[in-house]
Amino acid sequence: MLMRTSIKSIISGITLFSILQAGPSVYLYIIKFDNVTQEPSIDWLGQGFVDMLNAKFKDVSKLRIQGQDDLEAIMNNRSLLVHQPRGSRNFLLLGKFERKLDNISVNLQLVDIATWEETDRRKISGNYNEVSELNMKLTLTVETMLTPFIPVDKKKKSIYPEFSIDKSPPIKSSIFSDSKDVSRDIDMAIDELEKSMDLFIGARGLPSKDESFKEGEEWVLDLGSSAQPSYNPENDANTLMLMNVLDDLMASPYNVDIQKPIFEYDEENAKIMNVSINIEYSLKDHVIADMLRSLPYTGLKQDGSLMIFDFNKEKFNFSDVLHEKIRFGKYRAVPVISFLNELNITTVLIVDTPEAAIHQLESNNVHYVADHKFSPLIDFTIGGWALQVAMESVKIPVKYTFSVPISTADSVRRVSLKFVPEVELASFLQTKL
Repeated sequence: MLMRTSIKSIISGITLFSILQAGPSVYLYIIKFDNVTQEPSIDWLGQGFVDMLNAKFKDVSKLRIQGQDDLEAIMNNRSLLVHQPRGSRNFLLLGKFERKLDNISVNLQLVDIATWEETDRRKISGNYNEVSELNMKLTLTVETMLTPFIPVDKKKKSIYPEFSIDKSPPIKSSIFSDSKDVSRDIDMAIDELEKSMDLFIGARGLPSKDESFKEGEEWVLDLGSSAQPSYNPENDANTLMLMNVLDDLMASPYNVDIQKPIFEYDEENAKIMNVSINIEYSLKDHVIADMLRSLPYTGLKQDGSLMIFDFNKEKFNFSDVLHEKIRFGKYRAVPVISFLNELNITTVLIVDTPEAAIHQLESNNVHYVADHKFSPLIDFTIGGWALQVAMESVKIPVKYTFSVPISTADSVRRVSLKFVPEVELASFLQTKL
């Protein structure tokens, strides 16, 4: 063991010296991605994408990951670049993202800090409910953007063309796997050297003449039909509590404060009246309290008014129905405000949705809110192992305005607001047109 420690110390010293003499590196500055639509429910992705990239590239040889503070230091004192190894490159990764239904689009831009010129631009997209797949796309894309700039040891190539009709194309060495390969080779070399020296001094006895490699030998651990149990009876009690809370969250999570509408005559048209109504949206007071008190969550993250709860299969059973409801966004709802006359007949309808397909439904008494003033304050993400619930405890004040004939405005007797599931919105409006 002492000999092994000494050998490792020598090799570690050699490795450290090699790293110090390795030459130029690439410094990548990654800052929080920009939430283009400013949608509060997905704002956590801005820092989430940064964390994904940091986790992927933090151990990559010749790549140095830098943050917001490092970027500000370089901007305030450009002479710091002189202290980097000669030939090093500095790049800034800019990211912007937006959400349309369940689709997340991410635009990436790689900028050379020395010249402030764009060196590469890419765009990826993925499903909001498949964060792991989106993570894979993001890291692979950034890896592709960086590879041309990261120094690698290039072997000399023959001046003659190489025929490759009957053989597969060689797998190119990637700079992102070099460090792992070197570490594995060093460990194998140490083991072989230690074994040889022990045999030489007799510490392991004489090698057995009968000892031989058994070709095709295999060890098998049978895990059954699934490596991960889909159902655990011990989790039934936790699952029942979780489903009761989730059903309440999905069915009726919001509290709504409706103020009396204001009617004003149009200055340019005496037959028209302008109407405005203020509505405030917020999560019900007990929602977050129920999550904190009643459920054994496996993770909790709080960032200002945003709280993210994690639940995994170690304590809960997630049914196929729950998977389908979350993955296809069946829990999402759109606020529909109805202005009713004395016969309880809808005279004006306000639909707060940016979906163009809904706006194509024509009617004189329906007013669409294209800029989507209401923003969901709760969102769910589910994968193969865990469920995540994100909630934001803020109030959203919204002012809706529209114009109608005076006769229509005079007939209004009450105002009603109803959250209609997105999947049912088109059919619901058909009955109101």
